[in-house]
Amino acid sequence: MCTGIKMDYNDGCVLGRTMDYEVPLNYNVLYLPRNYNFCNDLMGNPLYSKYKMLGVCFNNKDPLKDGVNEHGLVGITNAFSGFNLYDSEVREGKLNISSLDYFTYALGNYRSVEELVEDLPNIHMATKNYKGESVIAPDFHFMFADSSKRCVIIEPENKKLICYENPYNVMTNSPGFKSHIRRLKKLLDPDRLEDFNSVKNLPGGYDPTSRFIKAFYLTKMHVKPNNYREALAYSYNILSAMALPNGFIRNKKFNYNTYTRYICLYDSKHKLLTVRTDTNPMVYELSFEDIKEEDKRQAFFLETDFVTEKLNQ
Repeated sequence: MCTGIKMDYNDGCVLGRTMDYEVPLNYNVLYLPRNYNFCNDLMGNPLYSKYKMLGVCFNNKDPLKDGVNEHGLVGITNAFSGFNLYDSEVREGKLNISSLDYFTYALGNYRSVEELVEDLPNIHMATKNYKGESVIAPDFHFMFADSSKRCVIIEPENKKLICYENPYNVMTNSPGFKSHIRRLKKLLDPDRLEDFNSVKNLPGGYDPTSRFIKAFYLTKMHVKPNNYREALAYSYNILSAMALPNGFIRNKKFNYNTYTRYICLYDSKHKLLTVRTDTNPMVYELSFEDIKEEDKRQAFFLETDFVTEKLNQ
């Protein structure tokens, strides 16, 4: 139950998300260098990164859940349930990869959204490797953007990957992107938002459709930022409005609470990672210039205790 948004400023954009999760979770920031073997493909061949990456992972393991690379390609993963999403077999002549590792592959090997989209026909996701053994293949879809401000959503559909241009600059969860747009347009006219009574009619629920509409409206109607710092500040405000408090949603399947663990935002122009935990209001940032040993995989752990600073006297 995650919500992603993109906000443009004069010569770039920021893209980020709430990470909403339903079971106990440890997460941390990762730096992955060039020429790093982050996984093997489903044929057993090692895959290496061409470009440096910064992002957030679970349990200090390599698959990134969101991130930015050294060329300013930024993106996020989101849960996306459906039927017949992935093939059960590998396919000759394609890069066969699990949905778990595709996002890291994309940040590690593409400079831009254009490159990613052009190469999409060569990518094949499957639930089993060439030996017929099952692999971890979570139901994901993906949102990517870069400093050109182009934004796309990549969704699995009938064992293929479909690319949608995303001028709405929002992604939540199932249903599919086209269904979200149809439901959005039933409620409001995207070209005449001033005529919409948001105080009375904006959805207040936290289901994916309601969150999609609310995130779109809040992002579209927000005062436009002049620079990346303003874009980050405004986007944190919007994502905070989309966040789930701990205890608000009880997940009976896992006997636990579904809530927002962290909010992160990435800047495309300055290749910057920023992140905030659910219990600590401090926003932490990391750029590639901050990395001292650029050829070494490095993990960074966030302070989760509540932090304040005294006012200057």
